[in-house]
Amino acid sequence: MPFIDHNEYETKRGFNYKFVALVLGLLSLFQTIFLLICLGVSLHYHDDGFKALLTTIGLNFVVGLPLALYGKGQNSYDTGRREGMVTVTLSWVLTSLLGMMPYLLGGFIPNVSEAFFESMSGFSTTGASILTDIEALPRSILLWRSITQWIGGIGIIVFIVALVPFAGESASVVYDHETTGITHDRFVPRIGVMAKWIMFIYIILSILCVLLLWAGPFTLYEAVCHAATCISTGGFSIYNQSIAEVNSDYIIIVLTIFMLFGATSFTLIYFATVRKEPKKLFRDSEFRWFISIIVVISIASALWLYFGEYYTSFPQALEHATFQVVSLFSTTGYVIQDYNFWGAPFWIIALFLMFVAGCSGSTSGGLKTIRFSILTRNLLNEFTRRTHPQAIVPLRYNGTVVKDKVITQVYNFFYAYLTLSIIATFSISLEGYSFTDAVSASIACISSSGPGLSAFGPFSNYASLGDFNTFLLAFLMLVGRLEIFTVITLLHRSFWRN
Repeated sequence: MPFIDHNEYETKRGFNYKFVALVLGLLSLFQTIFLLICLGVSLHYHDDGFKALLTTIGLNFVVGLPLALYGKGQNSYDTGRREGMVTVTLSWVLTSLLGMMPYLLGGFIPNVSEAFFESMSGFSTTGASILTDIEALPRSILLWRSITQWIGGIGIIVFIVALVPFAGESASVVYDHETTGITHDRFVPRIGVMAKWIMFIYIILSILCVLLLWAGPFTLYEAVCHAATCISTGGFSIYNQSIAEVNSDYIIIVLTIFMLFGATSFTLIYFATVRKEPKKLFRDSEFRWFISIIVVISIASALWLYFGEYYTSFPQALEHATFQVVSLFSTTGYVIQDYNFWGAPFWIIALFLMFVAGCSGSTSGGLKTIRFSILTRNLLNEFTRRTHPQAIVPLRYNGTVVKDKVITQVYNFFYAYLTLSIIATFSISLEGYSFTDAVSASIACISSSGPGLSAFGPFSNYASLGDFNTFLLAFLMLVGRLEIFTVITLLHRSFWRN
């Protein structure tokens, strides 16, 4: 076995169904922990979510236990790329299917397509909603809705890799297909150790966010719900008007800070905090691009809002512009004002921010700043090549030459991202929606941003969509969260050959 080429072995061996079953089973059982927390909240508030949550817990055991028992004793070394992609994709689909049950069984969202949409929107940290009256839901169900984003923010696979002692390749094949970005800096010896550090940082940041929000005008319940959707850059709120209903500068500042944390690479946060090397954070090219874009666009937006007489106070214009820019760029999707009325220039800015989004290795979605940086630098290098055809103009990132293979992957990702957005835009437009409606909904869902523009704007929802497009946008959420190729590759015949 050690002398066989990995690619040759990957082709000759059979598919490890037990490994896939084990992970799916463990995830189903793992989900019950959070459902039990929501069940306790339901008992405390005596709300209407108890039966739906209890039944969902039973369903998780019925599904999870047989799968886990079937996968028990699987050969942890006999896994590869195929198992990784199938496991990650099915994990998100199964988790979303089970996660929609509290909405469906409780009658809070009686339509299957809409319940699945809401659940996938939660786990993928998209934040798009079909609910017309969020505040009408029981507190326990709203907590579950927020928790789905907290779980999805760090990645449901990361929990399993961190908590279950997978060996070697088994951990890496599932971890690599879920993490975001074009590089995965393995700053610790083993994937399991990396996942534990990421989970630890994520939990600490979540607790800090809860405490700071609770120290302000939020109750503990409000603080937990919003902290869960803030650090995960998910954007679900327990209010119909999102953060616009919160009249507190303190809350706005705290949420802005933690949205920035969520959209920053957790690898860099690890170096800056655990290893006490903050210089790595500020020397990182992607992080500098990320912060620069936020600063420039926030100031420009504030000037536009102030001189355009949308605001009479420049400090308030700057505060609201910064919050909304960070919310859009981190793909959180919180709303502080109805930016449908901020004019066409801000609409263009909003689409750009949603499209590009945060840093690789963070909880945010979108194209990622590192890919945008590479595309931009390569474009600028092309001008030099045109002027000096014989010149060798390498593209560098953090002082290292970026390989042609990586540049090709970035362009392929960009092309796939655009193609899927165009297909969804066309499909939505067939229902009679305007181009602005359709394109903003497509970009908002594939980038995990949530609210779009116009009919799908800040204070609107996706309830008016037909079943087909509801499922299509849910698919876009899944594809966008898993970096497109993890899911799309499963649809190609070469994946299933041999």
